[in-house]
Amino acid sequence: MSEPRSGWIAGEPRLHYLEWRRLGGAVLVLVHGNSANAWWWRPLAEQLADFPGRIIAIDLRGHGDSEWVRPPAYRPTAYAEDLSRLVEHLGLERPLIAGHSAGGLATLAYAQAFPQRARALVTIDIPVTSSARRDRYLRHLKALPVVVYPDLATAKNKFRLMPDEGEISRALLDEIAERSLTETPTGGFTMKFDRESFFGGDGLDVAAALREVRVPLLLVRAAESRILRAEAAAQAVASNGHIKLVTLPRVHHHVPLEAPHALAQALMEFINSLG
Repeated sequence: MSEPRSGWIAGEPRLHYLEWRRLGGAVLVLVHGNSANAWWWRPLAEQLADFPGRIIAIDLRGHGDSEWVRPPAYRPTAYAEDLSRLVEHLGLERPLIAGHSAGGLATLAYAQAFPQRARALVTIDIPVTSSARRDRYLRHLKALPVVVYPDLATAKNKFRLMPDEGEISRALLDEIAERSLTETPTGGFTMKFDRESFFGGDGLDVAAALREVRVPLLLVRAAESRILRAEAAAQAVASNGHIKLVTLPRVHHHVPLEAPHALAQALMEFINSLG
């Protein structure tokens, strides 16, 4: 697959997106998780050679090459506004929207705000239920100091995923790291996402949002992840007949990086079932 082209959406905040193909037909919109960006979808996009249409990945506000916002506004409802602007800007008609982790919550928030604008939804390893412990962890991430590394090589060497798990090659991690770093005005390199995006919670009643979905939804669970437990996934499926569950064995939280081939297979099977 050829390199994606960059696109921009004017306004506040200014938003960036990648598009791998500009073919007609179906449209797949990909929504990254917290601290990530559109480039994290590159391994999956390459596995979707048989997808009959356009593949678009957005940089949500405060991430990648999209603008940060002040005062901070990084809840799922705010990200849903970003998705709405993308859909309107590109004139997309009922796209399929797939989101990983916090991007999955943004996808559900979009479905709540615009119930019939998406053809179908995919949420990948989302926290269906949360806890005080998880909220404390998110607040801890927000409080971590911003680190500026002296050079790109050092920054790439120090790059780690959160959570740091899964069988992901060093070459891919280096690629993702380079796409996730930016040079500072005074020299050195730092991560290009706003730590204010860790606002201290998930910002959405996920179980309720899942119950309200009225279009087909594929719930992807990573079997080795601590984010989406088997019991919570089963409860989500039982709550709504529109939801289908797929569990990927031996896969951890960072599904698009660790298992892009398995994820692509699950996506294509789901898309083909839509008719």
